[in-house]
Amino acid sequence: MRPCKRTSPACGGGGSPDEPDDGKYRRPVFIGALTLGFGLSVALFFSTGAPLPCKVCYPASWLSLVLFALLLSAAGDAAGAVHDFLLQMFLFALAHVAYIRYFLPSAEFSRRRIAAAAVVGAGLLLFLFAGIVPRVASSVERTGVALYGTVIAAMLLSVLFYRGRYAPGFRVAALLFVFSDATIAWNKFVEPLPDAPLRIMSTYYAAQYLFALLALAASSRKAAAARP
Repeated sequence: MRPCKRTSPACGGGGSPDEPDDGKYRRPVFIGALTLGFGLSVALFFSTGAPLPCKVCYPASWLSLVLFALLLSAAGDAAGAVHDFLLQMFLFALAHVAYIRYFLPSAEFSRRRIAAAAVVGAGLLLFLFAGIVPRVASSVERTGVALYGTVIAAMLLSVLFYRGRYAPGFRVAALLFVFSDATIAWNKFVEPLPDAPLRIMSTYYAAQYLFALLALAASSRKAAAARP
């Protein structure tokens, strides 16, 4: 049995302000700072009175303090800000590969999950290859859209196989991300949608925030479980 300190609440003591219990105070403060910085970044993006450079990059850049994939997303945002669509897709594809690497080690390939993934995957690929890819005029962009759409579909499927404690939240985040990208594709290649920027960015930022918050919670739980 691990000995405990006399001042620890577990030993009947009152605890010490210099010895926080497993990050009891630090973690909420960090989450609060992360949320505040993210919220301010999103507010700056939607503000028309703040002509700052690459405002679209700030939220994901801030959240990348928690999850490396979000740094790749921020780089993708920067590419989109200068209208380099192919580079934007490439960087976001790398971000989704990072998500896949995060989810697959904890995958569970049960019959139920495989059946659900097959249905979802078939629907996504049908939307991609029947509804979007044929509408892309440039052959280079058409290939890029096909490859990127396949990668993000694989990311969503990897979340469906994921069996971690926070799997439902990660699935919501992944669905929001897919919805945002599907809206971008439809608005760009099929027909303009009303309020498209609001739909695209609100769901995208919500997805990024959920990914970061859940990854932080999962890593904290794993660290706590690893302690003797």
